[in-house]
Amino acid sequence: MTKDPVLIKNVLVIDPKSRFNKQRIDLKITAGRILINQAADKSEEIDGSHLAVSPGLFDFQVSCGEPGQEEKETIATLAQAALNGGVTGLQLMPTLLPVIDNRGSVEYLKSLAEKTAVNMVPAGALSVNLEGKDMAELADMFAGGCRGFTDDKKAVKNPVLLHLALQYTKVSGGLIMTHAEESAMSLGGKINEGLMSVQLGMKGAPSVSEEIGVMRNLALAEYHAVPIHILGVSSKRTVELIREAKEKGIAVTCSVYAHHLYFSDQDLAGFDSNLKVWPPLRSAEDRTALIEAVRMGVIDVISSDHRPETIENKAVEFGFAANGISGIETFFGASRFALARTEDLEVLIQKMAITPRELLGLSVPKIDNESIADLFFYNPNEEFTFSKEQILSKSKNSPFLGNSLKGRIYGVSTSSGCRFSNI
Repeated sequence: MTKDPVLIKNVLVIDPKSRFNKQRIDLKITAGRILINQAADKSEEIDGSHLAVSPGLFDFQVSCGEPGQEEKETIATLAQAALNGGVTGLQLMPTLLPVIDNRGSVEYLKSLAEKTAVNMVPAGALSVNLEGKDMAELADMFAGGCRGFTDDKKAVKNPVLLHLALQYTKVSGGLIMTHAEESAMSLGGKINEGLMSVQLGMKGAPSVSEEIGVMRNLALAEYHAVPIHILGVSSKRTVELIREAKEKGIAVTCSVYAHHLYFSDQDLAGFDSNLKVWPPLRSAEDRTALIEAVRMGVIDVISSDHRPETIENKAVEFGFAANGISGIETFFGASRFALARTEDLEVLIQKMAITPRELLGLSVPKIDNESIADLFFYNPNEEFTFSKEQILSKSKNSPFLGNSLKGRIYGVSTSSGCRFSNI
């Protein structure tokens, strides 16, 4: 990290919450705080005429390996990868060894994360050991610092469990976040059911499995009048269901993964196991619908679903490979490439930096005088080819290698200082 003070001259502000939004300013960072259009002093100066500045990104769904599977990712390597991707805050999924399903494990994970420059907020498991049987200690974990509860990629099969959890959080606090799927309806598929699954000779998982799960979860949220968040929506029909629910007044929000905005099942022709994700990449029509849903406000959050894997779990036949990508460093660049219009930039910052924090009740950084300098700096229109040398994550399972991204990141600022590169 470069120590402040540093002055970034003539930088463009993209922050829907800031009175300086869409203005070019001289932004000084000193003692971890922002000063705007102040007289120059002996600060290090950076020409920001090609740069934009926004609140640091917050990645809503991130997996790590520590504790239990440090060969995939450690808290330290995750932090450096996050900062490399402009991410200054994130929510850690509870799928660890042991599972984060009690206050003690929450506080241990927080103690590890506090050693980094990234604000890492643990999500608590919805059920004990992610088994979908008994509800975990939600109130106790909320008191320990969790703000969201989820069984991550495991759909809650037992509707009574979700029914009780929604009742519980209505009193105790916290956001229920579900992977919506009727698992039996996925039929053991490895990719989306459709033309590509036929052409590739692979068993397909129909999108209706997701849509049935969404309908059940929406019905319970409506019944209890309690907010619910649907993680990683992937189909055109799913976003239609959520749009209809919002119009009806149901307190539902949802997120989409950056790779579902960038890729479709047509990209699977080469059997790249790094493209094996869950839910699977859907059709080009679904991808287009997801992008439009982001623009129209139906989709509230974009996340990376960063899921690091070892080479042993990925360098195998597609059908046997583990699901997941290393995505936190391409989180912004992939989304910006998919939503490339000038007017999309504010939409991206809203859904990648502001709304995720608001949903969890966290403080939202704002670009103003004396505000905390929780920021990232980038060229919103610069395209570049992503390479292995740019990966700081411990795992390299990225499908974006050799692909074009947009919005090269040049710097980041946190309470621990500033770091700039390629200036």
